[in-house]
Parts: sequence; structure tokens; C-alpha cells
Amino acid sequence: MPMVETLSPPSLTRQKTMVEAQGISKQFGNLEVLTTIDFRLASSEVVCVIGPSGSGKSTLLRCLAFLEPYDHGSVYIDGQLLGYEDRGGKRVRTSEKRVDQVRASVGMVFQHFNLWPHRTALENVTEALRLVNGLSRREADVEGMAMLEQVGLADRAGHFPESLSGGQKQRVAIARALAMKPRVMFFDEPTSALDPELVGEVLDVMKKLAADGMTMVIVTHEMGFAAKVADRVIFMDQGRVVESGPPTTLFRQPKSERLQQFLNTWRERHID
Repeated sequence: MPMVETLSPPSLTRQKTMVEAQGISKQFGNLEVLTTIDFRLASSEVVCVIGPSGSGKSTLLRCLAFLEPYDHGSVYIDGQLLGYEDRGGKRVRTSEKRVDQVRASVGMVFQHFNLWPHRTALENVTEALRLVNGLSRREADVEGMAMLEQVGLADRAGHFPESLSGGQKQRVAIARALAMKPRVMFFDEPTSALDPELVGEVLDVMKKLAADGMTMVIVTHEMGFAAKVADRVIFMDQGRVVESGPPTTLFRQPKSERLQQFLNTWRERHID
């Protein structure tokens, strides 16, 4: 049943904010997986979301992109309400076309690569450029090659996914998202499906994106990566934000007992 509620007044700082969530909640049946979460992402900011499995991290990211409709609250992308619209002072579910328009500035990279197996790396990158953006094949190929060059895979442009390693497939997926020129990138545990020796090549691409000023939200289990790259780290547990702050503070001086437990467990598992 579509949610209907009164719109909240816009944030005074929204013009400086790429993504903003106000009190979003989400339930699956009787299970509440997100509880009244507030979230802001400034332009060029990198936020890493950490926490135990089942804490709601991926659901938060999917709600921010409206891949999962949120039940309560509001999500704004570059100042535009995502998923709902104002009709006579009430908020109602908007059309999928409008969702796509608002979401157009967001690039998504998932755990699994979702590449077309019958298309080459270049064709996977250029498909949306041609079908969505209306570029000619030649124009799309030029843009696609530039994106593959950016992720270090120009020499694999003509290869099919079956001949690529997992890390290479994920870099093609990143190139595909970048080709649409997003203003913000969402990464949902992009290295979790990779063999350990392939993780670094994907993280290196993401580090370069961060250094170049790309606005990013990254759900990750890579604590070392989060410590080096993030401007801010958010720790979630049981569908709530428990703690948030700069990585140096969060990792070295956790305030909550739950974050201390989480970090101690992680350190025990990663002792040489």
C-alpha cells in the first residue's frame, strides 16, 4: 500500500548535500531492518558503512537508491525527493520514470558483477550509453574505452566476461557505472565476492576515485580500506546507526561497547 504522509520542510543545507535521508525506516514483514536513520553525504565526501552481517548496511544503500522502497522518512538525491512526490501537500509514490530521472546521478556497483556474458567488456560498458543516452556506436566506443582505461582494463576491451578474473569483472562493472557520469557512486560490498588476492586491484580503483573527488557511499568489510579512504565511517548494528565519525576517531577511540566488540572481533580474525 503506498505510503502517504506530510512532506517535511527541506533542509537548509541541502544545496550543499548530494544525498540526504531523513528518518528512513524499512520493514520486511514483521522484521524492522532499518529504524529511523538520518544520513547526509556532502559533495566529494567518501562515507564507508561498516557493521556485522545483517545489520542493515546493504538495505540502507538500496533504500538510498530506491532499489528497495523505504516505508517511512524521506530520501533526497541532489535536493530531489526520491520515490515520492508532493500531491496537494501529501506524499505519494511517484512513477518509475520519475524515479529513474532522480536516480540518474547515482552509479551503483554491487557484490556480483551482473555483466552480460555474451557481450565484451567494452560492449558491457557502452550498452547504456547507446540505449539510454542515445550515443552512436562510435561515440559510445570512445567513451567506453576511456572508462576502461580509467580502471586499467583498456587491453581487455574485446574480452568476454568468462575470460576475465573476478577483479577484472568488478572493474568493468565500475567502468560501466562511471560511463553514465554519475555525481555519486554507491558500492555494496564490491570485494566480498572476490578471491583475497583480487581484492586489492578493485580497492585501488576506488582509492583513485576518492582521490579524484568522487562522492561515494561504500558498504564494506575492508576496515583497512575504510581507515585510509573514508572521510567518515558509519557503524551500524540491528538496523540503527550506533556511531559515526572520522575513521581515526571511530577505529582508535570507539565510544560504544558494541563497536568495541565489533572491532575486537575483526582484529582477532585478522591477526597474522
